Formats: sequence, structure tokens, C-alpha cells
Amino acid sequence: MIDRRKMLGACLAGLGLGACGGQTSELSALGRGIDDVLLTSSGGEDLAWRSLRGRPRALFFGFTHCPEICPVTIYELTASAERLGPPGAALRIDFVTVDPERDTPERMASYFSGFGPNVTGFTGSEAALGRLRAAFDITATRTPLASGDYTMDHTATVFLLDRGAIVRDVIAYGSTQTLIDERLGSVIGA
Repeated sequence: MIDRRKMLGACLAGLGLGACGGQTSELSALGRGIDDVLLTSSGGEDLAWRSLRGRPRALFFGFTHCPEICPVTIYELTASAERLGPPGAALRIDFVTVDPERDTPERMASYFSGFGPNVTGFTGSEAALGRLRAAFDITATRTPLASGDYTMDHTATVFLLDRGAIVRDVIAYGSTQTLIDERLGSVIGA
């Protein structure tokens, strides 16, 4: 059996997402056992992870003070969903913070307002967010900056979930728009 950490590590190291093909059972094992995790949306709504079922989703872990990777990723996902036309409107883009200290629901609502109505930020208790990070094999490390502030070094993978909230595919940061379109189209059935 393939170690899912090694498999995702290979994807993240740039060995190509093609290497992930055929590993559906390994991918679908991600995100299990977290139905009861409670989150707060950027709209201020408290909800359980299980309530996110019903629509295909692109799930990304990041933070709103991120200088490049997070906003570029969200932009690329929203642009791809728009290119897919009406089927793309079914896609939800979910952003789970790795920096709950700064990413309040209000901060995330403001941050995501320019990305469109299908993007939602989520925060929660450190315990809840820790369970989500563990379930998706996400690493996140607080790194001090010379200015006295800090940044977050984190896994930059997008997880594509079907309507049952099962991971069906992943997209690595830096993937081409063509690949992003193909993968999103596949998970939404476009």
C-alpha cells in the first residue's frame, strides 16, 4: 500500500500530478472522520464539516496575510470556474485558515468579497483546525519575520471534493490553467 504522505509529498515536490493518477483510493482516504468538526464561515455561520456536502468543492488551506500563493490560488480557481461556464457555478471554493489568530470571520469576509460569491473562508478553534489539517495531511508553521510580524509556511495543495465531500483529485501550486480547468471540470462533471 502506498503511504499517502509520500504520495502527496511527491506531488508537492513537483514530480507531477500525473503521478497521483490511479490513486483514487488513497486520495479518498483524506478528509475522513471529521464530520463533526465545527467551523465558522466568513459569513459568521457556525456549521459542522458534514454540512458542506451536496456541491463539488475546491478546498485550500491558507491565510489572508499570504503575499502570493493564497491569493493567486483563489484567483486561479475562480477564473477556472468562470471559464467552465454554468457547470462552474456549482463549484464551491473553500479556504480553511492556517492562521486563526488573524483570520477572523470578519477579516475573511472582507478579503474574499472581491473573489465572488462562491468563495468562503472558514476558521474555528485550534483543535478543530488541527483535526482538519491532520485529516488532509496539511503542514503549517508559524515563521517569524525580521519586522516582528510573522508569516505561515504551509502546504499549498488544492483538494477537489465531490458532492459527497470525498477527495477525488488534487492540484499543486503552479499547475497550468489548462490542467486546473480539466481537474475542476472533472470533479463538477463539466
